[in-house]
Amino acid sequence: MGTYLDDDLSEIFTEFTLRKTPLYFSIILSLIGGFLLSTNFSLILFNLGILIFSSILIIMQIYRFIENKKIIFKQLIFGLIILMFLYIPLILPNQLSIPIDNIDAGIGKGFLLSLFLVLIGLFGVYINLSNLDKQNKKAKQASAYLYLSFAILTVLFVLFLIIGFIVYNGAGAITWEFITQDIQNMGASGGVFPAIIGTLLLGLGTALISVPLGVGTAIFLKEYAGSQSKLVRVIRTSINVLNATPSIVHGLFGLALFVPLFGVSLLTGSLVLGFLTLPIIIRSTEEALESVPKDIRDASFAMGATRWQTIRNAVLPPALPGIVTGAVLGLGRAFGETAPIMFTAVIFSGGGIPTSVFDSVNALSYHLLELTRLIGYKDVTQKAWGTALLLLLIVLAMNFLGIRIRKKYRT
Repeated sequence: MGTYLDDDLSEIFTEFTLRKTPLYFSIILSLIGGFLLSTNFSLILFNLGILIFSSILIIMQIYRFIENKKIIFKQLIFGLIILMFLYIPLILPNQLSIPIDNIDAGIGKGFLLSLFLVLIGLFGVYINLSNLDKQNKKAKQASAYLYLSFAILTVLFVLFLIIGFIVYNGAGAITWEFITQDIQNMGASGGVFPAIIGTLLLGLGTALISVPLGVGTAIFLKEYAGSQSKLVRVIRTSINVLNATPSIVHGLFGLALFVPLFGVSLLTGSLVLGFLTLPIIIRSTEEALESVPKDIRDASFAMGATRWQTIRNAVLPPALPGIVTGAVLGLGRAFGETAPIMFTAVIFSGGGIPTSVFDSVNALSYHLLELTRLIGYKDVTQKAWGTALLLLLIVLAMNFLGIRIRKKYRT
């Protein structure tokens, strides 16, 4: 029986297992931490996971040293560092409070320990994959695949964590009255119907201003102007500067230029948001036009079509999916902006539904900002989460609509 046991241990500590087991435990540790993230789990589980993971890692490296194989010092040091994390629960408070005005934002110990598990696991994956990279082509391919998979899963995990947290806290506020009524009692009661309508009207106004200007500018730059001309360089530099300008500066610009002309109104907010989203639409439209093969243009010219006929009938149809994508991205940013419209377009209460473009409006983003300021004075916490959820749903609906339109014209 001892012979069989020795054979089993020998099989466990093969070179393949020695190289793979720490990697697998790193992946498992990060997945456990990700699953428990934002939950207040037992500290015993944290210590147990750290202890088991680091012990196996160190034992593997000690066995390599005994077998006179090349020891990987960074893995051994990594295991020792992990053991030091056993002291983290002793030094962390039960909750880290971050007081901001009257809002007490707290981060629980369970969240922090879960985050530590994720980071330790990902770091373990990195160290082990860096070792596998030096072995063979198959190992390099596998490590590259794992790198990309972890990057995608991390992005998706953060996205679903944010969406899930907003849905969990805001779903209870979504009622028929909340959606259809006006604000009452400084947001503590009533609903956000004027804010919903104002948000949609601002998005519509932004689209009417930015999409024609952005698409027209991109067509001029790509199809008419020479790529090396001074005019094109000046325009592209201006677009880059406009794209890099902070949104609050756009708001101050609108306050100084448009508010004296049109007042704090829907028109002023649409103009400011239009200029804000213009660089996104120009860049995406240029890329869409550039993706159209040159042979299509040459074939159209060979049939006697003019430049504009070529652009309208041969270039724009295949480029339309990319143009729609850029427009949706720009409008998605416009829906979530607060700083550009807080000086130029919106009021918190009393505005109602605008009857002309010169009326003030309310918007979900600004409404959410005002509700967060009232936390502590009024019972508006759930209303704020509900407002955030509605804004998120509008942005997601815009993206879904853009995807449907893009697929329709692509086919």
